[in-house]
Amino acid sequence: MVTAKTMVTKKITRSGSITLPRQVRQKTGLLPGVPVKMVADQDGIHLSKHVPACFNCGSVDDVKEILGIEICRSCAKKVWRCFDDGGGV
Repeated sequence: MVTAKTMVTKKITRSGSITLPRQVRQKTGLLPGVPVKMVADQDGIHLSKHVPACFNCGSVDDVKEILGIEICRSCAKKVWRCFDDGGGV
């Protein structure tokens, strides 16, 4: 959790990249390999850690990404049962 604001000015590269300074990454926990969520609105661009959530029920417990879709174990079981016994949900 960041307790004080950190202000840094950076230039955007020709390829559109911005390097986050080490102090900012360490304060926010945005370390190498951590997925980030970017939201652009009238106030600017906001970065935060991405927390995987089930596309169907919104659960953040036991979520996996399958074919580009984040789904929890419970919903995946419901889908599997639908195909396994040929029935509906």
